[in-house]
Amino acid sequence: MKSTWLYLTDISIKSPDESRLYGSRESDALPLVVNCAGRIISPKKQTNNVPNGRLDYYLLYVIAGKIEIFTENELIIVGANSLVVFPPKKGYSHTLIVDEEPVNYLWVHFTGSATENSLSECGIKLFPEINQTSTMNSISSRFQKLFEGFARKDRFRDLDLCALLYRLLIEVGRAIENKSTDKISLSKSIRYINEFYNTQIKISQLAKIENVCMTTYNLHFKKQLGVTPTQYITKLRIDSAVELLESSDHTVQEISELCGFVDANFFTRTFKKVKGVSPTAYRKAYHKP
Repeated sequence: MKSTWLYLTDISIKSPDESRLYGSRESDALPLVVNCAGRIISPKKQTNNVPNGRLDYYLLYVIAGKIEIFTENELIIVGANSLVVFPPKKGYSHTLIVDEEPVNYLWVHFTGSATENSLSECGIKLFPEINQTSTMNSISSRFQKLFEGFARKDRFRDLDLCALLYRLLIEVGRAIENKSTDKISLSKSIRYINEFYNTQIKISQLAKIENVCMTTYNLHFKKQLGVTPTQYITKLRIDSAVELLESSDHTVQEISELCGFVDANFFTRTFKKVKGVSPTAYRKAYHKP
């Protein structure tokens, strides 16, 4: 199988600027407008740098290998059966990471009056969220249908591509839903929480550790542990604070900082909500000299 690049080479170009940005046009002529699509199979490292982003949406689906994406000082690695969608004018740089096998990914650039609604209806999140899918076969076959649509150069082609892209987005949505019902491992992120609970932890950071999107991570965390990630972190911090209040002479301010709370006031409010008394009152009742 070879790399493939497909463009609508006979579209009407109205200005030099539109010609320069060929394949990256904005259009509301149809609910979904396909500008270009293709498949990349590369046995070597390659970098694609688009600092100012494109005018259209860019959907990228990884079949094999890994792609390193850098944007706004954030580095994300996308693996097999993962999909990202860059919105218009979102700068990015991605590099193919080639280890034992070539990088293999599918892509399509599109726009249209119903783009945002279509992505939302299908449960497809925009970058920096990573959409995890259950399988690649159905999505790959939908891409192949899309490629075949480029060959139909009659007056119905744009309508055909619109329908084919919508079917592709629906298939992606199904694959995302199927993946979300699978049980994912949380062991790496839980180990991380247990070790670094006294630092400022972002849920997005934990989701990246498990290579899933935030929505999927929150869903599985609550399903498997019975609490949200934030509740789990808060419990660890309060448990640590209890131990320090009982056995140390640290001030409430110091304990707040040692346990990872943003400030002493927030610590006091959270502690009272969980334990029913303030940290000061708890210390008076349970401090062990």
